[in-house]
Amino acid sequence: MSNSPQERQWKQGIMDAVPIGLSFLLFGGIFGMMAIQAGLSIWQSVGMSFIVFAGSAQFTSLSMISDQASILAIILATFLINSRHLLMGLSMSPYYAGFSNRFVTLLSFFLIDEQYALTLNRFRHFAPTKSYIMGVSFTLYFTWVFGTFLGTMTGSWIPDPEALGLGFSFTAMFLALVFYQLTNLLRIATFFLCGGLAVALVFVVPNGLHLLIAGVLSFAIGYAFPAKSRKVVKEEQPKEVTA
Repeated sequence: MSNSPQERQWKQGIMDAVPIGLSFLLFGGIFGMMAIQAGLSIWQSVGMSFIVFAGSAQFTSLSMISDQASILAIILATFLINSRHLLMGLSMSPYYAGFSNRFVTLLSFFLIDEQYALTLNRFRHFAPTKSYIMGVSFTLYFTWVFGTFLGTMTGSWIPDPEALGLGFSFTAMFLALVFYQLTNLLRIATFFLCGGLAVALVFVVPNGLHLLIAGVLSFAIGYAFPAKSRKVVKEEQPKEVTA
């Protein structure tokens, strides 16, 4: 007996997210190791991943905790780093128009860079469904939390996790994700322009603000040249499934 459409979409979401989920086990583990070495307990470390679920903000918080920064400074830095989610949410809003406000509010918690890239690429070819979105979201979420837990368990085995030289692999994963978004010359030009701007600004503005500025510029470019994006949304909305 064949699976229902919801089951197939759920499984497809999991399958699409598994490769990134494996990297989440690794980077979540690195975070867990560094959290223990920064003085957090196992439950504090895992609890941060469970509640915050924002890798870059969590790593930044660890360095600020080690430097004995104030709670207000940590909250402000987290806000600046995660402010790009506002722009991601705006770009996803046409695809979520058929969902209830309660479900969209739930999705806002799971909206991270990797989930955004996977679901956006999917929605360019298939109608958005709850089953697919949650398959992707739960897979990424639980691999990150479980990776953090594993890292806290092995934190004493590796004195300096940063010495492993795994930093660039995180960058490589994002480059792989963005590759599928470079579908025309305008997107390619925007990628290099905003990426270059973000790199240049990192030396002159507070941590996280460079991402927001580059994101606003990319949003402005998309707003100024909306024709192709709107065409895709109009084609997919009639097929929209809310189950």
